Amino acid sequence: MSGGSPSHGTLYDVLGVAPGADDAELRRAYVTLARRFHPDVAGGDDQRMRAINEAWGTLGDPLRRARYDRSLHGREPSSAHVVRDAGTVADDGIDLSDDVLRATVRLPGWLSLLPVGLFAASAVAFVVGIVLGATQVLAFALMSFALSCLLFLASPFIALFASRRASGHERG
Repeated sequence: MSGGSPSHGTLYDVLGVAPGADDAELRRAYVTLARRFHPDVAGGDDQRMRAINEAWGTLGDPLRRARYDRSLHGREPSSAHVVRDAGTVADDGIDLSDDVLRATVRLPGWLSLLPVGLFAASAVAFVVGIVLGATQVLAFALMSFALSCLLFLASPFIALFASRRASGHERG
């Protein structure tokens, strides 16, 4: 097999298969290499796994593979390689559902309760404002309801921002 990245040979070299390999052979090669070089496995290699994923993303998709094969023969410029969607089971019974990295996006604990707490407070304040006839309490209920709605809408964006910051700290 050639070097650890597609720039040191072809994507077929990265997977260690011949250009005429069929889909089942490509899958077996990918799964074998992924299990061997995955960064979470002892002796894994992050750079090598990236190259393996890139090769599989291109060669595992018939349209991308055809485009890549044409680019090898100088008939079409090489395009960007995209990782194939997960969740397929190979004809030979190999489950490929773990070939894509998944990230957990989660709100900080206290922030996930804030919209719900504000909504509950607005409901209680509304009932109290109606019973007592207090316009200030009704105004508070309306403002806290509006704020809880905004937080419900903003929470996915806050979670994405928080997860990006967390992943940035892990790398840096």
